[in-house]
Amino acid sequence: MFGFIAFYALMFSMAKRANHNLIRSLNLQEKNQYLVDQLNDEMIKREELIEERTKALQLSNEKLQASQAHMLKLSRAVESSPNSILIMDAKGTIEYVNKKCEQVSGYSATDMIGQRLESYKSNKMVSAFFDEIWHQVASDGQWSGEIENRRKDGSLYWVKLYLAAVYDDKQQISHYVAIYEDITESRKLAKKLSFQATHDDLTGLINRTEFERRLSMLVNDAQRIGTEHALCFLDLDQFKVINDTCGHIAGDELLRQLGSLLGNSTRKSDTLARLGGDEFAILVEDCELEKAEFIANEIKELISQFQFIWESQVFTVGVSIGVTMVTSHTRDRTEALKQADSACYAAKNSGRNRVYIYQEQDQQLTTQKGEFKWVNEIKDALTENRFELYAQPIVSTATGSLDMYEVLVRLRNRAGRLFPPGAFLSSAERYNLSERIDKWVVSHVFEWLEQHYTSVPHLKYLAINLSGTSLSNEDMLDFIKTKLSSASFRREMIKFEITETAAIGNLKQAHYFIKSLLELGCKFSLDDFGSGLSSFAYLKNLPVQSIKIDGMFVKDMHIDPLDYEMVKSINDIGHVMGLVTIAEFVEDEKIWQKLKAIGVDYGQGYHLGKPEPIDGILHHTQTIEPVA
Repeated sequence: MFGFIAFYALMFSMAKRANHNLIRSLNLQEKNQYLVDQLNDEMIKREELIEERTKALQLSNEKLQASQAHMLKLSRAVESSPNSILIMDAKGTIEYVNKKCEQVSGYSATDMIGQRLESYKSNKMVSAFFDEIWHQVASDGQWSGEIENRRKDGSLYWVKLYLAAVYDDKQQISHYVAIYEDITESRKLAKKLSFQATHDDLTGLINRTEFERRLSMLVNDAQRIGTEHALCFLDLDQFKVINDTCGHIAGDELLRQLGSLLGNSTRKSDTLARLGGDEFAILVEDCELEKAEFIANEIKELISQFQFIWESQVFTVGVSIGVTMVTSHTRDRTEALKQADSACYAAKNSGRNRVYIYQEQDQQLTTQKGEFKWVNEIKDALTENRFELYAQPIVSTATGSLDMYEVLVRLRNRAGRLFPPGAFLSSAERYNLSERIDKWVVSHVFEWLEQHYTSVPHLKYLAINLSGTSLSNEDMLDFIKTKLSSASFRREMIKFEITETAAIGNLKQAHYFIKSLLELGCKFSLDDFGSGLSSFAYLKNLPVQSIKIDGMFVKDMHIDPLDYEMVKSINDIGHVMGLVTIAEFVEDEKIWQKLKAIGVDYGQGYHLGKPEPIDGILHHTQTIEPVA
């Protein structure tokens, strides 16, 4: 019944749209057939419409599925990206980070979401740098460049940052996308390649090409603004003997060790290079002639004291050094190198192992006069008693007590001019006069103590330096024993300082020498500790009571982290071995405070007290205030 009614209702609805005149003209049967045909046509049209709509719906659904698949692939691509990807909101707050970002940075997504990019920069990157980045992205829509970031564990790494803005329909920034490409290894490789291009493979020093480039710059500066610099040309003496005796492997090792020795003894502002073979060169910036000569003699003395040990053999080498000045009159680097090389050649012709200062005339004569002057001067000074004793305080970091001193020798010429040991000791050693100077010093220190030990009851000891030749000479040992046998002062008031290199080079003799005087009550200190070979290993075999940390580590420890750690390491191991530690070259308050913080026992240097005539000890109080 319901279907019949519905059928006729539908027919009635369709009849409304029919031609009423046509319907009136038809009989009932014809009318019914007409209405049926109209209904069929309508149903066909509706089916076609439904089919069309169905196809459209299917197509839309396929597009939606494709879009979802694309988004899924995009999401997977972001997650599996080899680079770190971060998404931030319009304010720059992190909303999303991928897994790679978590792996590289060490921070989890939870750690990073809600933070900003600049939260993870290294301390070397200033905040203003990121302000400029955000300003450029807001203006140009993107930024790219290299930045240094900090991982969660505190380590640093370099990234290539690509930062881009994402805009909405209204062209307003809705998000930011950042991509981090880790370039730490590529930067290390670039740095390594750059280093290899400018440094010598064997020694790690500056190579000839880079040295000449730097020399050219200094020549230009001298011509332009009138600066003055020194060029030192070094050629090793007797290097061929070691090469021929022990082979090129030994020769290469000697060059490496000497390169390290020289590198640790030059200022950071100077340039040390290996020019090739056994030739080295040093550029000393902003240096006058007198200072250049002093530095060259120090280098010569340093190498002369160096002993090379190879397969139980001990070798010593000398060096001939030519020095020329780079001034406004220097034409170019070629001229400067020729002058230095010529001076070095003259030094070799004069007997080797010496310094020659380049001059336009009488080069050879000037060199010979300069070398032999000290030999005769030393001999005359010993005969005429023109050496003088100076003393420099060794101060406690804990109490500031002033009860220890190092004795230093000075030479006064007949004109009254006073010369420090660096001016004449190298010549004394080369011409076998250092032992005679040592005996003079020991004899006069003992005499001074005999006269004054009752006036300085607070004085713990005086430190006396002994040369390497004295340390290996039994005659010197007998001389000291004889002097001590008639002494009235406490023998504990005498401490002998020997250099580490001298002790290592004559280890057996040094051990016997030290042990013999320890039995008599004297003490021993190892000087310049840290500059020699296998320092800590040899230290176990030397019965010394204290070590002096080499000044080359101390002088820059307040600005050089590596020097600071070296001083700290030497101090810690010294204390583990029950030794007293003393730091040389305490030149300012910052170094002094660093030494106190580390726990070094004593300090010595111009900040704590300059060398002065030994009688000054009689007028000192028991404590000292550092020099302002």
